[in-house]
Amino acid sequence: MSSERWSDLSTRVTSAAFLFIIGIIVVWSGGVLLDLLLILIVAVMHWELSSMLNRMSKQAKWFSAFCGAFTIYWALDNESMFGWIIILFIGAAVQIGFFFDEKRTGFIVSLAIFLCGYFLHSFRSDFGVGFTFWLIGLVIATDLGGYFGGRLIGGPKLIPRISPKKTWSGAVCGWVSALAVSFGVLNYSSIEASLFCILTLTVLLSVASQVGDISESALKRTCDIKDSSNLIPGHGGVMDRFDGLVGASIVLGLISPLLLNI
Repeated sequence: MSSERWSDLSTRVTSAAFLFIIGIIVVWSGGVLLDLLLILIVAVMHWELSSMLNRMSKQAKWFSAFCGAFTIYWALDNESMFGWIIILFIGAAVQIGFFFDEKRTGFIVSLAIFLCGYFLHSFRSDFGVGFTFWLIGLVIATDLGGYFGGRLIGGPKLIPRISPKKTWSGAVCGWVSALAVSFGVLNYSSIEASLFCILTLTVLLSVASQVGDISESALKRTCDIKDSSNLIPGHGGVMDRFDGLVGASIVLGLISPLLLNI
């Protein structure tokens, strides 16, 4: 193993530990504290997105962040399903005005960010803290499994044209790590669901997390940049850190009504 391969490990661990502690405190507290964090994350992710898609204007990213924060705040305050869906679509449509390049892609990414923020709020309020921690833990396990599996095992690349560092071994290790998290949840919780349902859902969400990661890699490659920003040492930007959570939370949010009948 070359030292260069692991050169960013200590910085990544330090940043991840800080984010992990903040996440536990906020998710456990829920309520206004969680909503404030979600509004902040959505705003920062739009700040990064507009920075990527509009390098001609230094002001656009701040307008994008403000409108992003206002949109998710408005949606979180709306209890009607039809209402918050319309709000998020309008918010994503407004964001197009702040992008110079890839406007259609920008709309899709913006909408995905909004949906992630809203669904995380819903998971905590409707399903509880344990369910929310399970989703976040699953995404983290997928990321860690992919990181260490890819570097320790290596092998064939997953999608070299889009994300040269990702390997099939890392992807499989990510699934296995996510399954381990779900086994732990089954053993230490009172969830009334079949083993097959939980494990199938786990693999589906783990893959969705990886798709979110790869999708952001494709966007960065289109924009010819390495990271969405440098706000998080060792990880890049907020989009770089939460891209997997965006993918997994959207899939889980879309199928969550079915979970009530499991």
